[in-house]
Amino acid sequence: MSPGLIIVSNRLPVSVKKTEGKLEFFPSVGGLSMGLASYANNRRNKWIGWPGLASDDLSEKERQIISDELLKHNCYPVFLTQKQIDGFYNGYSNRLLWPLFHDVVLSKSAVEKEDEYWKVYRQVNKIYAESVLARSNAGSNIWVHDYHLMLLPALLRAERPDDKIGFFLHIPFPPMKGFTKLRDAPALLAGVLGSDLVGFHIVPYANNFLESVRHYDLGTIQPSKVLLGDRVVRVTDFPIGIDYAKWRRANRLWGVRKEYLRLKLKYWGKKIIITVDRMDPSKGLVERLVAYQTLLEQNPDLHKKVRLVMIAVPSRTDIEEYKRLKEKLEKLVMEINTTFGTSNWQPVDYQYVSLGFEQLRALYQRADIAFITPLRDGMNLVAKEYLASRSGHSGVLVLSKTAGAAEELKDSIMVDPAKPASLVRGLKRAINMPRKKFAKRVAIMQQTIADSTIHTWAGGFMKSLRQNNTLGKGPTASLSDLKQKQIVDDYNRSFKRLILLDYDGVLAPFASRPEDAAPSPKVKRLLGKLAQTPDNTVVIISGRSRGNLDEWLGHLHLSLVAEHGIFTKKAADKDWQTTPNTASNNWQAIIAPVLEKYAAKTPGAFVETKTAALVWHYRKANPYYAHKYLVILKRVLKPMATKYGLQVKQGNKILEVRPLGIDKGTSAIAWLHSTSPDFVLAIGDDYTDEDMFAGVPASAYTIKVGRGTTKAHYRLKNPAEVEQFLEKLSKK
Repeated sequence: MSPGLIIVSNRLPVSVKKTEGKLEFFPSVGGLSMGLASYANNRRNKWIGWPGLASDDLSEKERQIISDELLKHNCYPVFLTQKQIDGFYNGYSNRLLWPLFHDVVLSKSAVEKEDEYWKVYRQVNKIYAESVLARSNAGSNIWVHDYHLMLLPALLRAERPDDKIGFFLHIPFPPMKGFTKLRDAPALLAGVLGSDLVGFHIVPYANNFLESVRHYDLGTIQPSKVLLGDRVVRVTDFPIGIDYAKWRRANRLWGVRKEYLRLKLKYWGKKIIITVDRMDPSKGLVERLVAYQTLLEQNPDLHKKVRLVMIAVPSRTDIEEYKRLKEKLEKLVMEINTTFGTSNWQPVDYQYVSLGFEQLRALYQRADIAFITPLRDGMNLVAKEYLASRSGHSGVLVLSKTAGAAEELKDSIMVDPAKPASLVRGLKRAINMPRKKFAKRVAIMQQTIADSTIHTWAGGFMKSLRQNNTLGKGPTASLSDLKQKQIVDDYNRSFKRLILLDYDGVLAPFASRPEDAAPSPKVKRLLGKLAQTPDNTVVIISGRSRGNLDEWLGHLHLSLVAEHGIFTKKAADKDWQTTPNTASNNWQAIIAPVLEKYAAKTPGAFVETKTAALVWHYRKANPYYAHKYLVILKRVLKPMATKYGLQVKQGNKILEVRPLGIDKGTSAIAWLHSTSPDFVLAIGDDYTDEDMFAGVPASAYTIKVGRGTTKAHYRLKNPAEVEQFLEKLSKK
């Protein structure tokens, strides 16, 4: 079974608002929520993002209520203060990145605050990284979305080099000359290059990205990829679609039929032109109105025969540029209606509102022409929704060549928003277009969007992400019966064997408390038999303490490695040996109180003290508090770890602190040197075992237990399957 997916985006598919002191939860609107609905509903997956409220306005109890409610939808909140929202979202993301990526001139005040906004943008990306790392395990598949989180992939890669990380940009990526206007452009590129796979809507955006990477010499550019040492970052196009079937069959809904009849009466006898877009400078709303105004000036015969229905969806209402746009647009609407309107005809029906699905579907069905001419748009799904809503191949689409959708919808009436006369000509042509003449073109475009839906987009991206991305590394395969027989045969033919086994999750299932995970009698019998076989060296390499390993396995002829390699006891020895430079544990007296403090704040968490390590366990902790204090703990421990030469590692529901330079890979290499085997078998399940897999030779048989990406060649599902495999091995 493939590992679960971690989806990370600025917003969650479930939003929260607070009305008169009461929390309300409702589905978020947008193509991303719809496209990833099947992933969000899968209990193995998690969606991490901001719930929509400033944390300043929430009590601790309210935060827990939000976390608990979102957990029902597999969602996990990232809480942000109002100051962080202003700097990260309203500031750097939407006053700098958004306009620059859409070829909109940056405001002077935004440019002046670039450094201030950048600091908050970096800070919030780090907060997201902490949340993702706390909510996932090594070997996860992680899909990061959009321009708000461009630094996140590299932050995750630094902590989890073997995770599968994908990034998709839902807006255009600008030409290199435009992108380099940002002072921190190289850092943004480096952030995205932390991914294994980078996706854009269309090829030109991908090429713009590669050209910027080339400009800053951040990697070796090849067609659709960037080479970074031993890692490949694939860069390609994944045009996003819509739920075509949903839009097509919606005409059967009673709400749609009722709304359609209302609109039919309201606009009786008029040719209806619609524009549906967010209130945004990049959408070219003013330019569309000016084109319509010019059309009416030049064609008096169209008066009282046409009507422009403009749906301007409220957006980013806290940003000054958006407020000014709204004022300008409404002033122009009033001017057009005053100049040309009569007592029984208003040329523009302007609505500053977000329509529901049934209302929007009915409007698409009623509209004769869709006038979709953004100055620049990543894709523009409105054009696709309009075509999907048309029955009998009717309707006419006027589309700007600068919308990403223009790459697919080439049979639309294409216009250039940079040339006002082009908009007027396109609109007039659409009004005069014979219905039958355009029907064939509509049919072609409908087939295009039917073949490339939101579901094929998401599935295609995930399939590509899960492909192998590391140079010289083969895929991990399920350990079939045939392959097990091959390993057993190779084992029987060999002369000197080294068997390296992790304990928890491999020889015994995980338990709520460490002391409850004793091995079964059968496992001890199998280990004893393997250890007694001539020319076998069986080593248990575990994060467990010496006491646990001695108590459970000390009577067997096994070699034991405790606390990831800090202590070693060979099968023939009575005493444990300590790895040089790890004898001092004075740091524990300083770190332990910190761990205990946050364990006390987290119901169900506790601290385990080992001889040379400390472990913060949270398997049975309340998820809300576990996540909250895990993030804080990692932040608090980071400078302390640097000071005392320690490493802080997150495992399966644990956070472990131990000396630097100690890992299972180093221990595995030491055993290889001392035994010189011709057969090597290594079995592990956790991130700590990846060091062991990397330390053994390529000819070794390496087996990962459970889910997650791995350096291992083969995979078993659980300790029960490991037991069955060891039984086959012991039957020599």
